[in-house]
Parts: sequence; structure tokens; C-alpha cells
Amino acid sequence: MAVKVRIPTPLQRLTDGQEVVEGKPGKIIEMIQDLDSRYPGLAERVSEGGKIRRFVNIYLNEEDIRFLKAEETEVKDGDEVSIVPAIAGGRGELMKRRVKLTFPQHLIKEPVLFTMAKKFDVMPNIRRARVSETVGEMILELEGEEKNLDDGLKSLTEQGVKVELVEGDIIE
Repeated sequence: MAVKVRIPTPLQRLTDGQEVVEGKPGKIIEMIQDLDSRYPGLAERVSEGGKIRRFVNIYLNEEDIRFLKAEETEVKDGDEVSIVPAIAGGRGELMKRRVKLTFPQHLIKEPVLFTMAKKFDVMPNIRRARVSETVGEMILELEGEEKNLDDGLKSLTEQGVKVELVEGDIIE
């Protein structure tokens, strides 16, 4: 059994149209280099100088590796890795939206943001978050095509997430 790696649409031209490819167990950055040996050009779009690019999120079993050991995160047989880039494939102009999300209690432990980002090709950049058993609040910057942002935020609202636009700077 290998590592299942989900490739986003804009990068599938490098994987001969494959949405899922097999990765090699080890550190995330090593797995990316191995994938690049089979799918040239993949590593340069995902990493730079041994680090994951700023606007690329990588999830291991639906958990953002930035909250694990980043590039040094170990992956093993049977794991699932998803690459979610900020690029929208060059189809339209990218824009950013700053939003505050308030999650109902029953959605706090669900991968709602991950699912939305993946489905609508939107790159989330979490700026602040407060999560407990009863409260889930997040301030983030979303980047993507305008229609994707609108559709993604609409889907969150339809699930019961309160979405508020944030004006001005977001505290770093």
C-alpha cells in the first residue's frame, strides 16, 4: 500500500490527467521530490528551496501539515495527502476576501473549510482562530477567482456557518 496523493486540477497536466497518484512514504518534502522524478515540474510548483510554497496548503489525512511538522511531517502507507494550491489554473484573476467564520457547534470538528477550499479551488490563509468544544471562530483571508469565492462562501452559509466580511487589516 502506498500514500494516496490528491493532485489539484491545475497540476493534473503534470500527472497525465491523474487526480490521484501514489506517493512514497517518508517526509512530505521527500515524497514531493519523489513525485517530481515521475512527474517533472510538480516540485517547483509546490515547493521552493526545500520548503512548501507560501500559497500551497498540504493536508495529511485532512489535517494541515503547517500544524504538524510542515515539510518534515512523516507520511506512511495508507495515508492520504491533498495538495491545495492558491493558483486557480490561470482561468481568471485571483482576488482576496477577508472573512470571519463562526461555526455552529455541530460543525466544529468537521473539515468544513478544507472541503470548501478543495471543492471551490479557494486558498484559505487562517489569520486567527478560536476553537473549543462549543465555539468555533476563525478570521481568514481567502484567495481565488471571484465566482469560486462567492460559491464557496455561499456553501458555508448553506451549511449554517455565519460568514461576515472583514474590513481593513487582519492582525498578523
